[in-house]
Amino acid sequence: MIEKEEQKQDIGKLILIVVCIFSLLFASNLILRTTPTNGQAISTQSESEQSSDEAKAQQKPKAEMVPVTDQDIKVRKFPYPYQSMLAISSDIDSTSLAEFEDYHRFLNTKEKTPYGQGLGLDIADSAWMYIADNYGDKLDHEGHSLVNSMSYFQGVNPKVPKDADKIIHYYKAGWIDSLHTFGDFSRNDKKLLFSRELADLAWKEMRTSGFMPEVWINHGTETNVQNFGAYNPKGFSFYQAGDDPKSPYYHTDLTLGNGIKFVWNSVGMSQFSYDDPLFPIKLRDGKQVWGFYRYAYDMAAGKRIWTWEVHELPRQFNKAHLDELAQNEKYSVVAQHLGKGYEALAFNTNDVQALQLLKKYQDDRKILVARTERLLNYDRVNHYIRFSVLQSEGKFYINLTKIEDPVLGESTPILEDVRGLTFYVNDPGQYTLLINSVPIPDQEIQRNGADKSGKQSIGIKWFEPDYTDYTRMN
Repeated sequence: MIEKEEQKQDIGKLILIVVCIFSLLFASNLILRTTPTNGQAISTQSESEQSSDEAKAQQKPKAEMVPVTDQDIKVRKFPYPYQSMLAISSDIDSTSLAEFEDYHRFLNTKEKTPYGQGLGLDIADSAWMYIADNYGDKLDHEGHSLVNSMSYFQGVNPKVPKDADKIIHYYKAGWIDSLHTFGDFSRNDKKLLFSRELADLAWKEMRTSGFMPEVWINHGTETNVQNFGAYNPKGFSFYQAGDDPKSPYYHTDLTLGNGIKFVWNSVGMSQFSYDDPLFPIKLRDGKQVWGFYRYAYDMAAGKRIWTWEVHELPRQFNKAHLDELAQNEKYSVVAQHLGKGYEALAFNTNDVQALQLLKKYQDDRKILVARTERLLNYDRVNHYIRFSVLQSEGKFYINLTKIEDPVLGESTPILEDVRGLTFYVNDPGQYTLLINSVPIPDQEIQRNGADKSGKQSIGIKWFEPDYTDYTRMN
C-alpha cells in the first residue's frame, strides 16, 4: 500500500513538471511572436485578419473631388487643329454599284485609281431601298436604264434583295451614312407607288441587317410623297406627306423611331457656309427632328445655277469658297450627285483638281472633311454637351455629364459621341477628361499647344483615318 501511494505521488510530480514545461514553452513562443528584435510591439492578428484590414483600407475613397467655378473653360468650335468642317452630302441618283465603287476608291482610299492617287478623305454617300422610277433615262455609259441603279431591293419588291449585301457592307465601312428616302419613286405617269407598308418592311429589314443610318435626304418631286419636313400647301413641297398622320403615306413615326436624327427637307441653299448648319423642324405629327442646310446652287442674274451636278465640282470647291469657310470658321454641307453622269469615268480633270484642292485644305489643317453624319452629330454635341469642372489634389477634371439636346432630348454621352470635342485650358497637363466620372483612356486624349487664338487645349481624338479599299473586302 505504501509503495502504491509513493507511485501515485511520483506520477503527480511528473505531470506537474510536464505542465510547467509546456507553460514555459507557450510563454516563450508568445513573446517571440509579439516582440520584434528591435523591442517594438507588433500586432498579434492572424494573416487573414491583416489581409482583411488592408482590403478595407484600399476601399477607402480617394481624395474628394471638389467642384471648381473659377476655371474659364470654353469648348473649341472645331476639333483641333482645324478651323472649319465640310461634308459632301451625295444623293445616290442614277448611280450603279460599279460607279459607286469606282469613285469611292478615289475619294476614300489612297490606292492608285484611274483618277490618280486616292485622296483618303472621309466622304460618305446615300442609298435607296426601292426603285420605282419609269422615266427611262440612261444610267451609265453602257446604256443601262435607271432600274439598274444601286438599290437594296429589286424594284419595289421587299422580298427580293438586289444590292443589299453591298449596301450593308459599305454602310459598315463608312462609305454610306444616309438614306435618300426609301427610294426613287419618280414617275412620268404620276402614279404613287410608295406606301406605308413599304416603309414598314424596309425598316424591319434594316433593323435585321444593321443598316441604320441617322441621316435622311429627301428626293425628287411630287410622286415622292414619302418626303417630309417642308410641307407648304401653296409651295413646291405641297405633295410632302411623310409626316402627315392622316395620310396613307405617313411614316415619320417609324422613321424617327428607328433612329433618323437629321433631315434635309428639300430646300436647297445658295449660301456656302454656316455658323451652325442645324435647325429644328416641327413635323405635322408633333414630332421634332433636326434639319440641316445644304449648299446646292448659286445665284446669277436672278437665276439659280444648280451646282450639285458632278461636273460642277470646280464651282463648289474653289479657293474663294474654301478660304471663306476656313477664315470665318464655319461649317459647310455641300449637296452633290457624285454618280450622276454618263461617261466611263465619274470625274474629269477639272473635277479631280477641285477635289485635290479640297484635300490640300485638309492637309494644311484648315478644313476637316467629314462624312455628313459625323459633321452634323459633332455640331449637335458641341452645342449641347454639359460638363462640370472638378479639382482634387492639385489636378483638374472636366466631367462630361450629358447631351442636353432641345430637339432629340437629353442623353448620356459615350466616347463615339464626343470625339473631337476640345476644351481651352491654361495647362493641358493638369487636366483629365471624364465621362460621368469615368476617365477617358489616355490613348484617346490629345493635349495641344496654342492655336491661333493663343490658347492651349485638351480634347478627345477625332476618328482615326481609314484608307481601306473596301471594294476588295466583299
